[in-house]
Amino acid sequence: MRNNRLLLLLLTYAIFQGCRARDPPTVDIPDQGKVMGMYVKMFRTQRVLAYMGIPYAQAPTNEKRFSPPVVDNLPSWEGTKNASTMGPQCWPSPRDTHRRHNQLFLELIKPAMADEGGNYDEDCLFLNIYVPDATMPMEGYSVLVWFPTADFDGDTPFMLNPFQMVFKQKVIVVIVQYRIGIFGFFTTMDGEAPGNFGLMDQSAALLWIKRNIKLFNGNEESVTVVGHGTGGVCVGLHLTSGEWTQDMFHKAIIMSGSVLMDSMVKSPKMYAPALDEMATAFGCFRRPTSSLIDCLRRVGGQILAENSPPIDWGPVVDQGLSNTTTPFIPDYPMMLVHQGKLRKVPLLIGHTDMEEGLELAVGDMLEHGIGAEMFDTLLGDAVMMDLTLMDFNDTMCGGNMEIIMDAVQFQYKPYPPTTDPMMLRKRYIEFATERKYLAPTIELAMHMSQQAETYVYRFDIKPRTEAALKDIPMWMGVPHNFDLLFLWGLPYWLMLADKTQWDNADKRVTDIVMTMWANFAKFTNPTQVGVYIKWDTFTHEEPGVLIIDRYFNMSDHTTTGFHAVKFWNHYYPSVITFAAQCCNSTAFSDGAADSYHNMLSRSLMISCLVANFILLQSFIYMQIQYFFQT
Repeated sequence: MRNNRLLLLLLTYAIFQGCRARDPPTVDIPDQGKVMGMYVKMFRTQRVLAYMGIPYAQAPTNEKRFSPPVVDNLPSWEGTKNASTMGPQCWPSPRDTHRRHNQLFLELIKPAMADEGGNYDEDCLFLNIYVPDATMPMEGYSVLVWFPTADFDGDTPFMLNPFQMVFKQKVIVVIVQYRIGIFGFFTTMDGEAPGNFGLMDQSAALLWIKRNIKLFNGNEESVTVVGHGTGGVCVGLHLTSGEWTQDMFHKAIIMSGSVLMDSMVKSPKMYAPALDEMATAFGCFRRPTSSLIDCLRRVGGQILAENSPPIDWGPVVDQGLSNTTTPFIPDYPMMLVHQGKLRKVPLLIGHTDMEEGLELAVGDMLEHGIGAEMFDTLLGDAVMMDLTLMDFNDTMCGGNMEIIMDAVQFQYKPYPPTTDPMMLRKRYIEFATERKYLAPTIELAMHMSQQAETYVYRFDIKPRTEAALKDIPMWMGVPHNFDLLFLWGLPYWLMLADKTQWDNADKRVTDIVMTMWANFAKFTNPTQVGVYIKWDTFTHEEPGVLIIDRYFNMSDHTTTGFHAVKFWNHYYPSVITFAAQCCNSTAFSDGAADSYHNMLSRSLMISCLVANFILLQSFIYMQIQYFFQT
């Protein structure tokens, strides 16, 4: 009887201990308070810890709207804060239609989105922290800080549940909510509202993580910032942001984000017409800008979000706009990189093989390709957009515009000439991918590789599961966003709409991709443990790219378009610069008052013609040289 009582006591104690182990986890955050998280379960034996809706800055409302985040006197609370639900999302900009790649991806992953309840508020500066439920390594868990995939205007912002990455790879994932659209990037071109507030929010989040992540068993000396699309552009901007994020992260991963594209960062003066639109829309005085700001701050957050004109707000060069805050983007990223102002941290960077395929191939082009005339028109439109962003469109002569177009067509028109609409469609998508993704990616890798370990990839592998490729044509490669299926482990737990089971091959690719990204965060080397793949560092002398397909092989000159990289990064800018200079000399000749000036202008024009001829010859030589190398 005595033994039975003892056995009963032991059993009761074991049950009590088991129940205690399942109690909600709590963490005491200095100067804020205690938070109670929750266990997130996938299966009975798989779980991670989650602490959601933790504020990292004061609410950016009222007088704090259109201002840098305030990180002093952070929100605090008495007792224990329930951190088992997400805080509201930041307001997006109004939009009638979503970009095609966002729309299709959103339809696919809707069941896997992390508590997307459509709850929006201006008070949205929160962190969601996911921690392994396992034995902590001595130095703490490495930390991945994720800037959610979206666009600066908030087109379909979606936050995927990082359960599989946290559970399988034993890393902490922190998801940062930051202001977007008008709330995050509105600028009055002066100190009243310099802009770039969303980027400053990210810096505030990184500061909070640096100070507090050890409380969640994280290693504050092993923080990797990760971003995709415009999130990747944000990561690139943090690499050149100076003191805003000094010593707050130690590695960077940029996925499908081209920070060196001129269109990613604008001159603030480009938003001058937008200020007139905003003043008119909300009945505000346009000047002085202090009056405009005061007026817009009195507008309710939801009203401002839902009734603002459809303006493409985004990062701006904010040098000289404010005397009270340090500029976040003191110059265009390309200029900062060439000035040597690139942070020395290991970098993993890459893109998919058809980033904008779903955006470009629409209507008849999707099934029937494009004609030769439309091909020329589309290339010409892209060139005109470049000139607009470079402020050359008002001074560019028609003849010199033709010189620029000749260079682009020389690079991209198929040879021998063809009218095959499928071939022209393929070349047009290659044109867009190489111009907007490949060339900027390689350019940034070239610079970073001279000072830190750099790894470059191209993502060529689509899911084998047919239900995951709904509305994506067979001929298309990997569109924007669809690499995220593998990074966040969706084949292991996303229930497809028709209840289709994921192909085991997709699960194997998922394991490999998650392992390599986690290895980079932990060890810098993506293939340190767990995978048997050769991924060489990218160097100036050996610019290798890992092709992520069924074989995971390093590239050579036949599988990566380095001739296109040379064209976009070196030859094309020179053609535009010379064309603009020649235009200026032509305009001077037309208004010259005396024969000496006329003679000088004619000399300049002849020099420009010679320069253009030399440029063309050098490019032809470059192409011939590349041909014989390959």
